[in-house]
Amino acid sequence: MILLSDNDLVIKLAQCDLIDDALGALESDRYDCFVLNTMRYSLRLNEPDKSIAKYVGSVQAYDRINELLEKCQVLTEAPMEFDLLEHLNEISAIDAGEQALFLHAKDNDSKAIDYRILTGDKRALRAICNYDQLEAFAFLRTKIVCLESCMMDMIDFFGFDHVNQKVIVARQQVAEAKYDQVLRTAFGENRNQEHCIECLRNYASDIRWLLSY
Repeated sequence: MILLSDNDLVIKLAQCDLIDDALGALESDRYDCFVLNTMRYSLRLNEPDKSIAKYVGSVQAYDRINELLEKCQVLTEAPMEFDLLEHLNEISAIDAGEQALFLHAKDNDSKAIDYRILTGDKRALRAICNYDQLEAFAFLRTKIVCLESCMMDMIDFFGFDHVNQKVIVARQQVAEAKYDQVLRTAFGENRNQEHCIECLRNYASDIRWLLSY
């Protein structure tokens, strides 16, 4: 399985110490995980204080991301698929990093290689779901794992209490401005599984076309 991930979801999983749990729920591990070659630079990982303050939100998350990058693989330049690229260029919400992920995904699909895209950026996913030529993105259906579906997968695999406790610990460690609104709403001391799943499903409802649940 090839796992393609953007920075946003990696940060959130690292904050909650859930990187390996997320990969385990997908029956995978760090060696199967591919990241963009820009991750180390875009998160300023060579400048710990700046990286923590501006991007990753906690010392623990910073350390976990560096540990991930020691074992995962880095994506090479995306192969060009000009028909898809034409569609991607029409959607302004898709940035260069996301374009690269989708081009890699299309290449894997054409070669019948199983893959998932792990992404925390729903802006691009919403734009795809609202695109008037949706068939161009059929190769992404059921291959997208967003924060909400990832958390639901882990709850199914490890149980709500396990995941909830890790999120509770993360909230105590992560700078408030860098702590995710979805996690704040769905998880916590007084939350139960029913409330959590309802929140996660609601937050992901507008990109349901791309998800497997």
